[in-house]
Amino acid sequence: MPKAEKIVVKTVTKPSVESAPALTDWFFDTFGLAGKGDGPERKMFQLIVSNSLKGAGTSSKSISRSLKVPLSTVIYNLNKFIDCGLVVRKGREYFLRASDFESTIQELQAEMLAEFNRMMQFASKLDELIEDEIYGRGR
Repeated sequence: MPKAEKIVVKTVTKPSVESAPALTDWFFDTFGLAGKGDGPERKMFQLIVSNSLKGAGTSSKSISRSLKVPLSTVIYNLNKFIDCGLVVRKGREYFLRASDFESTIQELQAEMLAEFNRMMQFASKLDELIEDEIYGRGR
């Protein structure tokens, strides 16, 4: 059975400045990944995005060495990125889910729409079952 992804999306005010750091902060806040600031998770994510745009992956050890962050911290944050669907692991390397950030968001959108469509089917069935209980149908 495939591992379930947990995608948390919050409504966050758009940044007043459209710079890479401001938009990274906005996406992090929107996905509920971390608080604001220069924590290692943002730098980790930027490394993964930068390397992915070049067609290369990023290993947890290279992130740890590059940012001088304990490997356990790197692994913890990589798992958060994977759990929310932004990053995938291929072998020992981590990549942005798609070839670029826009495509990554498009893939997440498609998955979320498919999941909502599935939920709508279940909601319709639940309405029918509750209505049957209320009106004594099917007994």
